[in-house]
Amino acid sequence: MKIRIKGDTIRLRLSQTEVSDIGVNKDVVETTHFGNSQLVYRLSTQANSDVISASFANNEINISLPKDLAKNWANSDTVGIETATDAIPYILIEKDFQCLTVRQGEDESDLFQNPNTTC
Repeated sequence: MKIRIKGDTIRLRLSQTEVSDIGVNKDVVETTHFGNSQLVYRLSTQANSDVISASFANNEINISLPKDLAKNWANSDTVGIETATDAIPYILIEKDFQCLTVRQGEDESDLFQNPNTTC
């Protein structure tokens, strides 16, 4: 899972395995280490919710999806799901596509095939 944060916008991009995991209610978790500290970001599902939500505590970003939304998204061709555009933070969660140009050192074997053929 990749994360991009800019102001009050959080964007997550997930590999095929991660999308499958979230579709069956398995948390997807990544950790970035900073010396003796770390930042954890987690995507999980919640049964009793109908909105995408986010929280931050103890150096951990937690983003939660409604269980049914996660399952439906994981089993569809839909690329992304998002909060309302006026939500703070605004959250966009997308399936991650392979780049059209090969980049050395990048393992894109678990990413989704890019539907585009040119840049």
